[in-house]
Amino acid sequence: MAHSASRIRNVALLGHSGSGKTTLSEAFLFNGGAISRMGNPADGSTASDWDPDEAERGISLHLSVLPFTHQGIKFNVMDAPGDPSFQGEVISSLSVAESALLVVDAVAGAEVGTELAWNQTARLNRPRVILINKMDRENADWDRALESLRTVCKGSALVPLTAPVGQALDFQGIADLVNLQACLGDGDAWTDIPDDMADLVEEHRLALIEAAAETDDELTEKYLEEEELSAEEIRRGLEQGIARGEITPVFCLSALSNIGVKPLLDALTWVARPADQAPSPLAEAEAWQVAADGPLAAMAFKTIIDRYVGRINYVRLFSGRLAKGDTVVASGRGTEERLANLHSVLGKELTPLEDAGAGDVVAVTKLTDMVTGDALSHPDRPVALAPAAYPKPLFSVAVTPATRADSTKLGQSLSQIAEEDPTLQVTQVAETKQTLLQGIGDIQVAVAVKRLEAKYGVQVRTSTPKVPYKETVIRTGSAQYRHKKQTGGAGQFAEVHMRVEPLERGAGFQYDSEVYGGAISSVYLPSIEKGVHQVMAEGVVAGFPAVDLRVVVFDGKEHPVDSKDIAFQIAGREVFKLAAAQAGATLLEPIYNLEVSVPEGNMGDVIGDLNNRRGKVLGMDQEGDRSVVKAEVPFAEIMRYGTDLRSMTQGRGTYALEFLHYEEVPQHLIAKIVEDNREQDEE
Repeated sequence: MAHSASRIRNVALLGHSGSGKTTLSEAFLFNGGAISRMGNPADGSTASDWDPDEAERGISLHLSVLPFTHQGIKFNVMDAPGDPSFQGEVISSLSVAESALLVVDAVAGAEVGTELAWNQTARLNRPRVILINKMDRENADWDRALESLRTVCKGSALVPLTAPVGQALDFQGIADLVNLQACLGDGDAWTDIPDDMADLVEEHRLALIEAAAETDDELTEKYLEEEELSAEEIRRGLEQGIARGEITPVFCLSALSNIGVKPLLDALTWVARPADQAPSPLAEAEAWQVAADGPLAAMAFKTIIDRYVGRINYVRLFSGRLAKGDTVVASGRGTEERLANLHSVLGKELTPLEDAGAGDVVAVTKLTDMVTGDALSHPDRPVALAPAAYPKPLFSVAVTPATRADSTKLGQSLSQIAEEDPTLQVTQVAETKQTLLQGIGDIQVAVAVKRLEAKYGVQVRTSTPKVPYKETVIRTGSAQYRHKKQTGGAGQFAEVHMRVEPLERGAGFQYDSEVYGGAISSVYLPSIEKGVHQVMAEGVVAGFPAVDLRVVVFDGKEHPVDSKDIAFQIAGREVFKLAAAQAGATLLEPIYNLEVSVPEGNMGDVIGDLNNRRGKVLGMDQEGDRSVVKAEVPFAEIMRYGTDLRSMTQGRGTYALEFLHYEEVPQHLIAKIVEDNREQDEE
């Protein structure tokens, strides 16, 4: 049955790895009738974690779409991985969801993944719901978990809408603080709240009523006049505050025992924002309205390349309808294609559909030109949607094919791996002649490497990338070289006098001639330049390209018979090496802007560490209870910075990198760099 956008809830399911998101999604599907029994994440039998890698690692690695229906409302839950390496999947889910559900472990409380998810929802201005899960675990503590959340989740009032009836091994159910009823066990039957919870209920209900009243002038006035607010008025005030992000409701349950899941689903029908209230996805600020009869405006938020099905795109419809057989156009290349297949999606299962309407999430297959972030529309009404902003890669490995057969398949396989994850990039580095696979974190890149073999049959060797040094000169130097070869037949002769001068950073290369009087014919000047370029590509210090210099040919000699193109190429090559050495040939290293965000207590450790890495600290800012350190650091010192930062901050530090410029390498480091590069080349 098709649902109108007002009766669809698209929810991003987020949280720290291990908080129980996958188990919760199974409980949702079970209670919504989408599955007949709950699977177990440990053996890979869940609808969400269907990839073999997920079962092996015991964590979610991919975003999964999980639809079900509750009380006539269709939910599309996007279960995103909790490991920080997979932030791209979190961003993808939030780009098409109206609300976010953050899951927290009742024993561990707020963790690194909680904080990262909270910050992402704040950046994208998505209403949030917090769920304290695993209330039946030994040492579960609702008060402690709630307090930990208040230290991390700033900018919105955390308001419990349910409280636990018992906890840890005594957890029995939940108390609804809006309707003042209790739901015990794994059913949905309501009863009176136990008397021994009276003080707790009164305390939290008072805070709940105050938060609801503050969202509406009429309710505020009634509250100040000490009139009783009805459950309906409380709910209305809460809805307004939640939609504006001023209130974040907090629930509790045990997904594994299915206790409190049905009451949560009841609440999500009004707590989660309807699909017809989605913020405008348009690239330009224009009037926007979700309309089933409007122009088709859809966006691909995930791409899967399946060996049997081919390309699968998960698509969110913001407006209009999409039907099998439609002619559509993806914004990436702008070519028209016929939509041969349309599906509903549940984990890895695809079910054929004839059509879908505004607000819904579907899968389309075999649209050859569509990738994540593309807008999908009809050719006569093209639309421009604002794509999600993904973070830049922070972790890289150099990949080389294990065999000649792997070499022929590597390029295309890497390209397809990158198409499936917009935070993965494949880069060819000319300076080091390496192919890099780049991502957000080490786990993400390791999973991608393993998928190369498992999915595409390509084996690769990985290594730490070389630093892309460059070479230049620091002063003016000159030299001359005569190339003479006589072997009984035609000889070779060329003499070149050359000067090499430094240029400003980024100026590139200049080639000039000051030869007068025909000492060298103009026809040979390009030959000399060709020889210079050959050496510049290989470098004269450590095998890196030479840049930012000027080469001037100011004199020379030629022979009427033996001078030729190859002779002047050789002379140009050799004289450039000599002149560059006289000009103080040295190394340049890439310098990056580094911005590190850490808890305030870790700032001293971070600054001390950056100083040890030859970093130049430019400034420090305060953002709430976090410190932001800005610095310029040589790339050679931060190639594996993420691992060290996690260790220094217990995983709570984040950072961003941006290339700045090249600077000279300190002289005392050059010999070691040359030696290290020679050893790497010999391996």
